[in-house]
Amino acid sequence: MQTIVKTLLILVALASPSIVSAADSFCKLTVNGGIGMNGRCTFDEATGEFSDGLLKTACRSGLSECHPDDLEVIRGGVFGRIVAQNDEEWEFCWNNGGYTTLNECFEGLKRNHSCWLIPHEVVFCIAE
Repeated sequence: MQTIVKTLLILVALASPSIVSAADSFCKLTVNGGIGMNGRCTFDEATGEFSDGLLKTACRSGLSECHPDDLEVIRGGVFGRIVAQNDEEWEFCWNNGGYTTLNECFEGLKRNHSCWLIPHEVVFCIAE
């Protein structure tokens, strides 16, 4: 009986939209005239987090586990977040496509449908 109850709880949790909010999307990101992302991605509307899922890291020591400070990027990939600063402006942060942490942020983006932008600086669009 406990197994059936646990299984039902897991199925309810997986079906709940508040728990599973990341969606397969298409993302286009242009920063300072360069294309940072143009393809499949995940976008979590609740948190504003996005990723192309391509970033791959490894421990400099060659071990299978290490401290995050000892990681090196062996394949670039984009991740970041877009969050509201107020009713009209958004903050966009990303990892520049080759870092393990968010290292560049832009404030004051305006939202236009499924895009956030600062003309000639940042354009980030999501299409599902």
